[in-house]
This record gives sequence, C-alpha cells and structure tokens, in this order.
Amino acid sequence: MGKIKNSILLGIVFYLTSCADNSIVKQHVVDFSGREIWPKDSVISVDFKPETNIDYDLAFLIRNSNAYPFSNIFLIASIENTKHKVVDTLEYEMANEKGEWLGTGFGDIKESKLIYKKNYRFPDSLPYTITLQQAVRRTGNVKGEEKLKGIVSVGIVIEKSKTK
Repeated sequence: MGKIKNSILLGIVFYLTSCADNSIVKQHVVDFSGREIWPKDSVISVDFKPETNIDYDLAFLIRNSNAYPFSNIFLIASIENTKHKVVDTLEYEMANEKGEWLGTGFGDIKESKLIYKKNYRFPDSLPYTITLQQAVRRTGNVKGEEKLKGIVSVGIVIEKSKTK
C-alpha cells in the first residue's frame, strides 16, 4: 500500500512540475491574508536585471475577497534604475457591471492578473526596481484609502514575452 501512495504522490509532483510556466523570470508576492488590508504606504517592489535583447511581459497579481468594496482598482507603478524612470497611474476593472468579480478562483477569493506592459524591452541591462502601490480614492476624498480592505495578496510578475 505504501508503494502505491508513493507512486501516486510522485506522479502528482511530476505532473505539477511539468505543467509549470517556464516563461516566468521573476515573481514577488506579498501576503495580506491575515488582515486583508493593503496599507496605502505599503509599496511592493522587486529588483530585476534584464537582458536587453529580450521582450518581457510585466503584470500584477491581485487576490481580493468579497470584502473588497470597489469595482475597480487604481495603482501607481514605476520601473526605474539610475538612468531611466517610468511612472504610471493605472486603473483596472475588478468587477463587471453586474458586480461579479472578473478574476479566477473558487469561493470568495478571486485572483486577477493585470497586464502592465506587454512586449516591453528594457532600455539597458542595468538593474531595475519595479514598484507598485495602491492609489484608490473614494469620490470626493483627496487623501485616498489609508487601508484598502479586501486585498488578500499583491504580486509583481515578470515573464519572457510569448508573442512579438
């Protein structure tokens, strides 16, 4: 019986590793699941040294629960090193017009992969820092959400582009 269990376990591990996405170069995820709150001053960052002859896809992973009170999310993203700096204010839809979450997953937790840059080629091969922070504001509130509720985790993903 033990050999059968080991064989099944080995088969599952082999299957999962063979299905892994080899295009991911770097991924960094910050878990807020204990609180489900993304503080305004919490900046997610990842350091990366690109190859200049490769195109990359940059994306953000947002896992939210049903406690997330908005249908969209505003983010401030930057890509910078000692020579270059790009800063973008971004808006992504998180729910459709019926209020249904657009992400994938079961239960009340949904994961959204939000594309930031597609087929992006870094200008040089110096190390870069990619940062992400939330910039959600309620209508009429200039300060923004100090504690963005319903956020389980946030990540930055860098992948080799699959398309040209």
